[in-house]
Amino acid sequence: MSFRPGIFVRCARGLCPDCAAPLPGGLTGLLGAPARCPACGMGLRRGGGFFLGAIVWSYGLIAFGALPLIGAAFLTGLVGAQAASRLAVAAVLLLPVLLNGLSWRLWLGTYYGFLPEQLPSSGRRADD
Repeated sequence: MSFRPGIFVRCARGLCPDCAAPLPGGLTGLLGAPARCPACGMGLRRGGGFFLGAIVWSYGLIAFGALPLIGAAFLTGLVGAQAASRLAVAAVLLLPVLLNGLSWRLWLGTYYGFLPEQLPSSGRRADD
């Protein structure tokens, strides 16, 4: 299995993983990925727990990105304990909603980057 970074970058930029057409809203909306690409008709929302990959990306961005920054700000004295606690709670509650579109983009890029044979241009049905 080889990773295709071009597909990952394409998805991260809000483009269809198959035809590289811009997706509605660039996947920045709160609902994540649209159901289908308007240009090629590729289904972007697959069934059976496909959304879990976006949740993992969201968790990773918050747990290994935002929260360590808040901890570092507290340890260096930039913010006090009460402010750091409030920032951490706000990050945990607000960032999953704000990062949903980015998480979907990164998840689609990861999935199709590692499994490019799943793309319709590789012979898979667009409605699967």
